[in-house]
Amino acid sequence: MRILYVDDDPALARLATRVLARSDFEVVHAPSIEMGLELFANETFEAIVLDHYFENQTGLNFLEAISETGGQTPVLYVTGSSDADIAIKALKGGAADYVVKTATEDFFPLLVSALDQALQNARLRSEKAEADRQLVVAKERAELLLAEMNHRIANSLSLVSAMIRMQMQIAGSEETKTALNETQNRIAAIAGVHRSLYTSENVGEVELDVYLGPLLAELQSTTSFSRAIMLRSDLCRIATSADKAVALGVILIELVTNAMKYAYPEGQGEVRVALSVEEGGYCLLSVEDDGVGYQPASGPKGTGLGTRLINAMATTLGAEISFSREGKSSGTFVMVRWRQ
Repeated sequence: MRILYVDDDPALARLATRVLARSDFEVVHAPSIEMGLELFANETFEAIVLDHYFENQTGLNFLEAISETGGQTPVLYVTGSSDADIAIKALKGGAADYVVKTATEDFFPLLVSALDQALQNARLRSEKAEADRQLVVAKERAELLLAEMNHRIANSLSLVSAMIRMQMQIAGSEETKTALNETQNRIAAIAGVHRSLYTSENVGEVELDVYLGPLLAELQSTTSFSRAIMLRSDLCRIATSADKAVALGVILIELVTNAMKYAYPEGQGEVRVALSVEEGGYCLLSVEDDGVGYQPASGPKGTGLGTRLINAMATTLGAEISFSREGKSSGTFVMVRWRQ
């Protein structure tokens, strides 16, 4: 290991060269600050031993000069026995450690020990920096792969949705068209989650307002029986996992679809969707209309598939579903309540 030894005492430098060579250190001597800086700039050293006193300068000038380019090279600062304040300045200036220069035989063993310790610490810092770099690279790669996966899944689901749309155009009965349209909307709910994931800064979370808003807009524009029904929404910003977002998307589509199909037999009215957070860490998703009303005890209308999907998704969320609100005597109000 090559050591740059910056000291204007040639006799001590020669002695240091011999002593340090026994510990497998190759010493390159610089008799001045200027020569030390030149060697440091042009060659590679594992460590620097730097004396304090020079003819017109001090080792602090050397530390200042390499403060921006020294990198991870450890510097051992050599001070006189009564220079504790200088040692403190050296440490603040970037020195890794200091050794008190004495006339006894203890100086060089202490110097070797300090060099070994400084080099070990430098290696640990270097290994940690490399591990951190690799971790960042791995994280970026994982995020890129996850975003690409979500992108491809969303595209594939969109393709399936387009195929269903084509099938709707050639379907012979309105019942079949309605069933295909509802299936298409359910696929859109899942595709929307993946689209949100690959466009989000945090690929592990979905912003529900960003996800549910376009889902409702698409539902309004693609559902044939909703032309005269106004769909209004008030969605607050809530971040959740992809699994919960999918469950909420499916529940919302089923509730809104039911409201549009059954709430207003005359074909005109308003459906209101709200997403909010209440005290205690619970989230609320509600769908409300002013139509003919719905009694859960009377059983589902149609095939009952929508009701089964809502119950299954509510179980996934660990959510409670209620069908009433204080002060509401007409229409239908359904609220899904789950812990964030």
